[in-house]
Amino acid sequence: YIMRARLILANVFKKYLFVLICLILFVLVNCTSNNKPSTSEILPSQIVTDFLLYESISGKRLYRLYAQKAYVYDSNQKIEVIKPFIIFYNEDGSVYSTLNAVRGKVNMQTSDLYAYDSVLVQTADSTILNTDSLAWNNQKQIIITDAQIKIQSKQGLIEGRGLESDAGLKKIEIKSSVTGKSHYEF
Repeated sequence: YIMRARLILANVFKKYLFVLICLILFVLVNCTSNNKPSTSEILPSQIVTDFLLYESISGKRLYRLYAQKAYVYDSNQKIEVIKPFIIFYNEDGSVYSTLNAVRGKVNMQTSDLYAYDSVLVQTADSTILNTDSLAWNNQKQIIITDAQIKIQSKQGLIEGRGLESDAGLKKIEIKSSVTGKSHYEF
């Protein structure tokens, strides 16, 4: 009877020891894998605080971008910016409009801009565009978005989905779901 009890205790001990070893290995593997940097993650070439970027063509200013912080990725020619503030200039060099957002990107090859999260564009005549995201096509010099938009001005309030416009919000094309009241001529 004593031999049988010892044999049962030995088997129970082996099972618990096996479970304990598996648990320790599981914890060790998960802890070490979480601390290792991912080899597929691309790290920025530079991190810049108080970032400032000017864009011009033939000596004429197009825009000035300021950001609290910028992550420059030379390998894929992009810059990710935190809290971008952009000033767009018209042909005579005066301010056309300003843009504020939570985050954005700059394509270093094309100088195209992208703004995300609580995007607000305000023109010199106090017209305001609100949206979740938009892009600035530098070659065509137009603002583009497929997101929901709201434009508020002295002429009224217009809402819709999708937009194509100049930086001063003078020539606006709203793509769909247009609602609101305005003195604009469409």
